[in-house]
Amino acid sequence: MELALKIVNGRVEVYEDGAYRHSYGSHIEDAATDGNIVAVVTGDGRIEEYRDGMCQRSYGSNAKKVRISGNTLAVTLNDGRVAEFENGMCRRMY
Repeated sequence: MELALKIVNGRVEVYEDGAYRHSYGSHIEDAATDGNIVAVVTGDGRIEEYRDGMCQRSYGSNAKKVRISGNTLAVTLNDGRVAEFENGMCRRMY
């Protein structure tokens, strides 16, 4: 099963094996997935994690971009620093 994300009008559209599955969120600026969790950055700089279309948690501030690998999120902040989050908690910044 291959998941692909597309941001359209501030919402995330999820495609599974090339077929449209569903959309969710609002004011989304960036999104990434590991195939299980979809992590997004909202317009006000918060990070939201979605699983099966439902928001699991929302945290952080001043986020610009997000990348996900396994259970770890690498978030680029507005000032250029990178913060690593694991289970919603900031582990380190550099």
